[in-house]
Amino acid sequence: MALTDDKNIVDINLDGVTRQRFRINGDPNSIIELNLSDMSISERLESGMEKLEAEMSKISQLGEDENLSEKFKEADAHMREYVDYIFDYPVSAVCAKNGTMYDPINGMFRYEIIIDGLTKLYTEKLNDEYRKLRNRIQKHTDKYTKKPSRSTKRK
Repeated sequence: MALTDDKNIVDINLDGVTRQRFRINGDPNSIIELNLSDMSISERLESGMEKLEAEMSKISQLGEDENLSEKFKEADAHMREYVDYIFDYPVSAVCAKNGTMYDPINGMFRYEIIIDGLTKLYTEKLNDEYRKLRNRIQKHTDKYTKKPSRSTKRK
């Protein structure tokens, strides 16, 4: 077994390509990590929401003759999987430690509160990044599109 010589390794710094850490409800033991620059979030959100709504539809159609306890457990597990898929991180274990994803809270289901709260972070970050991108591009294009000053008069 040959040892790798560190002299042949080139280090690359990609610090900007990391996830941001967020503390949930001020609890130091409730940390999630999200990549707020993830442009695929919209595709996963659309797909995940369809699955979550289908799961809620199944719950609403459960009959008394079914094993409700088991069906509710399955629904919660599926919904947690879909929420985690949306954010590409196991957020459900942190954001819904107690209760289920379909618990009604202040007129919304728990999964809706989680998704609403976290997607706002993406919206703010992406708007900020687009603004930075526009400003950077503007700086480069300004030098080619500057209008002549009015001080130069024709004779």
